[in-house]
Amino acid sequence: MIRSDLLQPRLHGAFVADGFDALPAGALPARTGDKLAGKRLAVKDVFDIAGLRTGSGNPAWREAQPVAARTALAVRALLEEGAQWIGKTVTDELTYSLAGVNAHYGTPVNPADPTRIPGGSSSGSVVAVAAGHADIALGTDCGGSVRLPASYCGVWGMRPTHGRIATDGCLTLAHSFDTIGWFARDARTLTDLFEVLARSVVAPDGESFALHVPRNMLACLDAQVAACFESSLRALGGAVKRVAPSKSLADWAQAFRVLQAAEIAQRYGAWVREHAGSFGPDVGARFATSLKVTCEQIAEAQRVRVEAIRTMTDALAHATFWLVPTVPGVAPRADASAQTVDHARARAQQMLCVAGLAGLPQVSMPWMRFEGAPVGLSIIGARGEDEGVLRIAHAVHEAIRMADR
Repeated sequence: MIRSDLLQPRLHGAFVADGFDALPAGALPARTGDKLAGKRLAVKDVFDIAGLRTGSGNPAWREAQPVAARTALAVRALLEEGAQWIGKTVTDELTYSLAGVNAHYGTPVNPADPTRIPGGSSSGSVVAVAAGHADIALGTDCGGSVRLPASYCGVWGMRPTHGRIATDGCLTLAHSFDTIGWFARDARTLTDLFEVLARSVVAPDGESFALHVPRNMLACLDAQVAACFESSLRALGGAVKRVAPSKSLADWAQAFRVLQAAEIAQRYGAWVREHAGSFGPDVGARFATSLKVTCEQIAEAQRVRVEAIRTMTDALAHATFWLVPTVPGVAPRADASAQTVDHARARAQQMLCVAGLAGLPQVSMPWMRFEGAPVGLSIIGARGEDEGVLRIAHAVHEAIRMADR
């Protein structure tokens, strides 16, 4: 049953009640800069906020948590640069889903197409930005929880290089995959967040680069998405080279699922066994499966992961980036069956697992609409090439936009 007492009314169902529109005394740090002055900030309810409990999308989890004594480092950094707090946002339970459907909080309404799911697990954060309730929002990305909802809701989203941004004060699902991520409605603001969080500078102009299109990822696309992507490639002229990695994305996605599940069981197994009845059916089934992963499965999956890291290191040599639609197609309808949603999730994972397995930076940018619903376009770069990924995503977006005029 949906717990309406946990939600802030209206606002597309994006915000939880805790901390909405105000921060407890002591949670607002001193302002030391103005880079984000006037930008309204929403924060996924997996980040600690001093004076509040971190709910993580599950009422039983929330009730077991102490009131946070400190605010997460990433949140503090944005507030110190002048961001204006709006509130905490809805997440899938303990972030273990890509759908954006929560059995306790409900499903935030996708502003780009209210008939479709918003994607998760950073569902409330992406909806807050897409609907204009916030200018910037923090999420987390383990298996695609920023990139997929950014695509489904038609906004910019970034997953940085694994480990580039400190996760202190943030609940993570699987420690070797999770990153802090964020959303914005334009490239400049997305870049501003990176510069604040990573303490870096993204130069507007840089060295020449190569754009590659991996054929094995294109095979995952819906037919209409693939056809429109070919048109976009023509708009980029001779800047793009097609490459044909011989690796199986289905094998990579399976390895990701196994290793993710093993890390989840390592961290949350005892709590999950004790509170199995507190989850919605889909998330509960996923947690139950995580407890059954064998040592043999983990060993084989780790071998595949090492292979994936080596493959992507070779594929993304100096100043080389991949260009590909973020996910195979548009978001499933909100009234779709659980089987349909799970099938869409499995297909999307074949495209999303690449950055996850190898710990790579990826930016999803707004691109096209199909049947009125958006699909994003992505740039993927080598480890540590976050600045380049941001710069090139902006350039590609502008080139396609000008060609479409």
